[in-house]
Amino acid sequence: MNAGPSLLLTLLLLYPCAAGAQTEREEERVTLPTEDGWKLSGRYLKAADGAPTLVLIHTQKSDLTEWEPLFKPLKRYGFGYLTFDLRGHGNSFVTPSGSTATWRAFSVDGQDNDYNKMTRDVEGAIAYLSTHSVSGGNIVLVGSVLGANLAIKTAALHQEIPMVIAVSPAFNVNSVLSVNPLRAYGRRPILMIAGADRARQYEEFKILNHTAQIACGKNNVTVIVEAKGYGAGLITKYNLRRVLDWIKNPRLPEVVEVPAAAAEELPPGATQQTETPEENRGEMPAY
Repeated sequence: MNAGPSLLLTLLLLYPCAAGAQTEREEERVTLPTEDGWKLSGRYLKAADGAPTLVLIHTQKSDLTEWEPLFKPLKRYGFGYLTFDLRGHGNSFVTPSGSTATWRAFSVDGQDNDYNKMTRDVEGAIAYLSTHSVSGGNIVLVGSVLGANLAIKTAALHQEIPMVIAVSPAFNVNSVLSVNPLRAYGRRPILMIAGADRARQYEEFKILNHTAQIACGKNNVTVIVEAKGYGAGLITKYNLRRVLDWIKNPRLPEVVEVPAAAAEELPPGATQQTETPEENRGEMPAY
């Protein structure tokens, strides 16, 4: 007797919510309006109930596709994501006046240049999520290089955002600065990821880490250092689990003392969040 159809029917009756949730959580192509009139091309996956949504902000001269390796793992773990092409990048090239422009025409100088105005792009993503019942408290800003600086700067202005992941942050990316926004970020968790093979960038990273420890509190700062790499490519299949675990448990235990010398003594492949506390280990939650 072939029990296959009967077994399938039984499973569907037992787990209707799981089957429905899987159907509902399909990526959508979306358009994000900004306060100053840009319409940004994006991709959105709704989070499972209770899970966070990651806003993924790409590197300068790149586009949202640099985050594609994360899409399937994020969906598998129940996380949502919203990623988009920053103004002048990828498919976000139509200006508010209806003409077209790319980053090649943008000035890299000035505190109100096109790159600094990209904080409005991130705010447009936050506003979009609010219309989909995702509050600021369920948003994680994740940025790479320019995106890292934009994430820190936007989070400094939006204290409701609980945490930031900054990949290859720098002092200055096209006049988008990070030090003062980091000082204003406050006592919230932040994860910073760097490659050790770019000497100047890594020296800046160590200073930013030290600044973060002072501004945010040592137990709020976690660092992952890889032997080599830059930007979004630093999040790999080898460390992705650590990143997702950090979102679940972003604060170091109070008893852990992190050296004030920042990341100076950290070897490549190390992390200042040495181990997840024993009672918090295990598989990522099935949201």
